[in-house]
Amino acid sequence: MNSEQKNLVLSVVNNKPLRAGKITDEEFLKLFPCAQGSVEDFIDDILKNAHSSKDLKEVEYALYIGFHFGFTSKHEDILIHLLGDDFHYKHDDVVRALVETKAKSDDAVNALYNCALSEYDYLADDREDDNYMLTWNCIYALAKIGSKYAVEKLKVLSRNSNSEIKNKAVQVGKSYGVLD
Repeated sequence: MNSEQKNLVLSVVNNKPLRAGKITDEEFLKLFPCAQGSVEDFIDDILKNAHSSKDLKEVEYALYIGFHFGFTSKHEDILIHLLGDDFHYKHDDVVRALVETKAKSDDAVNALYNCALSEYDYLADDREDDNYMLTWNCIYALAKIGSKYAVEKLKVLSRNSNSEIKNKAVQVGKSYGVLD
């Protein structure tokens, strides 16, 4: 994504109500060069380009577009890949996007489980302060999925050696009625 495209993204995000410096969704789709026939395909391609480019800013802008226009189940696979990537710092947003797609696959469950246990460098200070927001969001996402496999992964987290993770998994699992 070049700087002109990034500026277009910023001009469409939070464009309601339309105000100075913002453009309509329709204008954005006309101005942003894409060959896709649908917004859904457009978002999928932008997410895939962000993943393959390994450009953390491109991930951020691709997620802006996805949240603005809406994620669908078509985006689940690429979001799973982005959740496993360690070159960016937008994992929390990717978790939110997977929840928005109503992801239910075993691959999504595995990605959320692995992310819950990940030790990304950018989270080091948070971990030192016992702040596990990314882990909590992954635990909530697993509980929302609620499939048999997601509950199995939640049970594994409820036995984690880290008491913070263990307690949160138990609390969330009980509140969603998936753990005893």
